Amino acid sequence: MTLSSALRATVAGIVCATSVAWAQPDEQTPAAGEPARPVLLPIKPGASTSTAAQPAQEKPEKPAKPRSHGAKIVSIPTAGSPESMLTAKHDTDYRFCNLTSYELQVSVGIRQSSGFWATRGWWPVPAGQCTTVIKGKLSQQAYYTFARTSFAHSGPIRTWGGTQTLCIGKLQFEATSDGSDTCGPGLEAQGFAKVDTGGKPGWTTTLSENGTFKTLEQARIAGYQRLLSDLGQYQGEIDGSQSPKLAEALAAARTAYDIPATADAATTYNKLHDAAKNAQALLGLTFCNRTPDAVWAALAQETQGKKVSKGWWHLQPGQCEKVIRDRLSERFVYAFAERGGDAQDKPWSGAFNFCTRAQIFEIEGAEDCEGRGFRKTGFLQIDTGDRPGVTFEFRKEEPGQQPPAQ
Repeated sequence: MTLSSALRATVAGIVCATSVAWAQPDEQTPAAGEPARPVLLPIKPGASTSTAAQPAQEKPEKPAKPRSHGAKIVSIPTAGSPESMLTAKHDTDYRFCNLTSYELQVSVGIRQSSGFWATRGWWPVPAGQCTTVIKGKLSQQAYYTFARTSFAHSGPIRTWGGTQTLCIGKLQFEATSDGSDTCGPGLEAQGFAKVDTGGKPGWTTTLSENGTFKTLEQARIAGYQRLLSDLGQYQGEIDGSQSPKLAEALAAARTAYDIPATADAATTYNKLHDAAKNAQALLGLTFCNRTPDAVWAALAQETQGKKVSKGWWHLQPGQCEKVIRDRLSERFVYAFAERGGDAQDKPWSGAFNFCTRAQIFEIEGAEDCEGRGFRKTGFLQIDTGDRPGVTFEFRKEEPGQQPPAQ
């Protein structure tokens, strides 16, 4: 079996006649005597995920006193009493609270009466915030959740999930699947965490960062520290504490990104997040498919004498995917790709050998590929010109005619 056919067999699309049973926000109120149907709210800024039952109503925990280090702190705009969001009693609704320093993106799945699974995402959840995703009395015994950090942050993507395989999209999506690794075009399989609500009408799921932050206020301040660090404006610890260094970094960022000093907390945070996202988009390596066929792509790198190859990225016609997220540190990177469908040619190969296999892989070392159960594959060399970020396009031309990375 060829690489294309082996991979194609694992990603056959799901065709399902059933529809997602999520009510729309403008649905009419049910007749008297009928149970209220939950409403899945629109995906918009404000949402998060670690599994925890809805806390009982109790006196809110007093926020930790900021460390002033002898200076007046004026750095982070106030945002009311965030702890009340975490401790307030909710008899209905499904909420997510974010106790991490990252902005999170949340996806939710349910099992339909047909036996198929429906998933939807992404709801953004700023650091130190809570958001309601499903409005109304909950009707499911169990929900399935998956969360990841925003692409605005530097470093690898962090995820919160579990063992139930469901399908997700890169951007906002609605998907149906059979619970296997088989996902349709433009979707990929991911492990979701099962949240058993015990039939309760309301639930809160909280995502935490290994217990680093105990209050939403700490997470909110750490969120500013994280974004300012991503922008190169802050070199201190991500500890959720106010400090003169943080105040200076925020003041510099306001000037650099044209944020008014009078801007409220939400506006300031969103402006910083947008700036970090734009900055991150200019770094790393992006693959783009400029052919009329689906393409399977792999990446290889050599850093300090160590060779690593990774794959596969399934790129639909016109699709781009960032395969290295951080600033490029080496002059050369390497790419291999072949077309999907019935194409047997390998138009994007070269003279630099690395190891690959038919399944998704990350392989260290490029020696004795066959002896280790892999395939020796020739990769193209991409000259980055020592730039921090480049885009390489797979085109219809033969390898010798491929344009340089942009």
